[in-house]
Amino acid sequence: MSTGNLKPRSTDHASRPRVGLVLGGGAARGVAHLGVLQVFEEEGIRPDLVVGSSAGSVAGGLYCAGWSPFDLQAVARQVKWTRVARPVPPRLGLFDIRRMERVIRELIGDVTFADLRIPFAATAVDLLACELVVLTQGRVARAIRASCSVPGIFNPVEDGDRLLIDGGTMNNLPVSVARDLGANYLIAVDVLPPPVLPIKRPKNIFEMWWLALYTMIRARYIDAQLADVLIQPDIAHTSFFDFGQTDMLVSKGRAAAQEHVARIKADLGSW
Repeated sequence: MSTGNLKPRSTDHASRPRVGLVLGGGAARGVAHLGVLQVFEEEGIRPDLVVGSSAGSVAGGLYCAGWSPFDLQAVARQVKWTRVARPVPPRLGLFDIRRMERVIRELIGDVTFADLRIPFAATAVDLLACELVVLTQGRVARAIRASCSVPGIFNPVEDGDRLLIDGGTMNNLPVSVARDLGANYLIAVDVLPPPVLPIKRPKNIFEMWWLALYTMIRARYIDAQLADVLIQPDIAHTSFFDFGQTDMLVSKGRAAAQEHVARIKADLGSW
């Protein structure tokens, strides 16, 4: 697994914008990305490249590998924590998510980034170098696992001298990455919107840890202002951990995307 250059797929007209779709992290809330992708499919809005952070890397990677967001909704209904993670003796994390990597390989095969139908990048953080890592080469499933490795909860991914953790810890909505990779019309989907106050008191150590991480992540939302279109599904009240809310989250994603369709089409049609 390595970094590298990524070029958007070629376009028919030089004047056509290169559309970059950025899918942010948000644990179980990431299912809302499927609703956005469904609306885009229906409306003929197709990205030239996709950048995903954490849960956004799961939705983005599967979509770029050729999965329909409608079919992925059925897949998401079957997801349970026991299918993607297993507890391990505490060392660098409490859970191992290699099961998730295996599930992704079952869905798309052991493909590399070069095999994908749409150019895709997953973001992670090299904890030892304190820097954001943009993954565009190597095995897609492993890169997604790295992007989802929430520190302290899931074991990090060891990649040579690097120790890779969840990309959202440094930039949960990496719009600048899509821009740097050549996109000049930037659509971002934020499934970690500002909280609705007052926040519910955490009931256990996991909720406490996630709430603290969420607070730190929201404080670093420096890229949202770079997006031409920012889509924020109305999911601030929903759980980060409950995979039983698939259809509701997809519905919220669809509703949020539909609010922006007219503007996106107008913007793209004016180029």
